[in-house]
Amino acid sequence: MKSILHICIYYGILLAMDKSCRPLTERAIRDALVVRLCNNAKRDQVLIEELGVGSARVDLALAADRLEGFEIKSDFDTLDRLARQMHAYHSVFDTLTIVTTSSYANQVEALLPSWWGIWLADEDDVGRVRLHVLRPATPHGRQDAGSMAALLWREEAYAFVTDVLGLVVRPRATRGDLQELIADRIPIDRIRERILDVLRSREVLRSRSHASGQDLAGREDDMVTGCVATPRRQVAG
Repeated sequence: MKSILHICIYYGILLAMDKSCRPLTERAIRDALVVRLCNNAKRDQVLIEELGVGSARVDLALAADRLEGFEIKSDFDTLDRLARQMHAYHSVFDTLTIVTTSSYANQVEALLPSWWGIWLADEDDVGRVRLHVLRPATPHGRQDAGSMAALLWREEAYAFVTDVLGLVVRPRATRGDLQELIADRIPIDRIRERILDVLRSREVLRSRSHASGQDLAGREDDMVTGCVATPRRQVAG
């Protein structure tokens, strides 16, 4: 009898959640996350949307004194690609956080390593999206020098090599050759510092990114940063 009561209570809670929570889209979660990260940003930090990392593309990357990755999984997404994505992300980012909903909370907690942060998104009574930190992200120290060097464009890689190692390569060295040289001969901490400097200053990224101090109230009018479209739902400040 006791187990039947527990089962009834359990399903009663689930039913109450289903009635009170509307499914959240990727856009709704992204809008709330952009506001949260920009509001907490410090000077010279840049929030980059859709940064390519190997064969994957992270939803949001925060370039500050470290490189932080944020992956969004909404109620309309699946976790099918997450295993492949997370291995690509481990090789580059200092910290990683998944931002999802209660629908996937148990699954991502079981799937992801303990150093991944887990944030949960929901709506308040007036339809504003809120973000709750279920587990904070921690540095994992598993970056790969070659994967980090692969973030550099050819001209950036050549400048890095000549700045650190001198004129040890021919002017027409390929991007792959330069990246291999960087990974082999430059300490990973030095590579990490250079990557952060490059991402914060790369103009094509800044043109579609969010810099600290931006006014996010009228993001639909912000043509300089290419900010995300007007939120479909209100965002809790």
